[in-house]
Amino acid sequence: MFVSSFSSSSSSADAALREFKTCTEKPSQTGQIAKLLAETVVRGGDVICLHGTVGAGKSLFARAFIRSVLNEGLNLSVTSPTYLIQNTYEKAEEDESGVRKVHHFDLYRLPDERSVQQLIDLEDTFSKTSVSVFEWPDRLGSLIEKAENRVDVYISASAGERSNADESDFENKFGPVREAHLLALDDESEEEEDEEDKEEDGDDEYDDDYVSTQTEQTIRTIEFKPVGASITQRFEESLFSTRLNK
Repeated sequence: MFVSSFSSSSSSADAALREFKTCTEKPSQTGQIAKLLAETVVRGGDVICLHGTVGAGKSLFARAFIRSVLNEGLNLSVTSPTYLIQNTYEKAEEDESGVRKVHHFDLYRLPDERSVQQLIDLEDTFSKTSVSVFEWPDRLGSLIEKAENRVDVYISASAGERSNADESDFENKFGPVREAHLLALDDESEEEEDEEDKEEDGDDEYDDDYVSTQTEQTIRTIEFKPVGASITQRFEESLFSTRLNK
């Protein structure tokens, strides 16, 4: 069943914490949610923290989000930086969002905050012209406080059955999925994912991307918690928020 909701909790000194939640039934729908976040909320200096267990769909969300921020579609190859820790993508021209770079981090293999600090350029990561996406953001520890505006995205996956009514409900709320790079998320074959799996050197524990795209029966619950005065205001005033509450 398709679910969309909005709730609020007690406020901090800086800004009230808001929670937004929805469900998706296809990888392309998850991509559509990431696209809307990228296009209607995010600005330079924002940080996106992707939380979830192995296989929840963090890499899937990141791929759609990054392509949407950079407006590159299938022209841009986006893979999770499993061993590299960080991939950086540059925008040809700065637009009204103020974004010139997107940093994509996969911190799974780093043990703690100290190791993160030794490996990444914190100034560039949290600059006003960058957007940073973190998978496994718990490794940041107190470093996350350097992000004045962030969105914590909690993704969980479970098995379920689809219905045409639920798909129509999604389209009514978030619009039809038309972009080729989003539709391609539904068509990724197991053979292609097997090749990525081999690159992981048999690390079955970590293979997030494979699990997140291999079956059409995966129902994802996605919860958003904006933190910071500016991004909370943008989130609440955005078309994205309006659709979540529709």
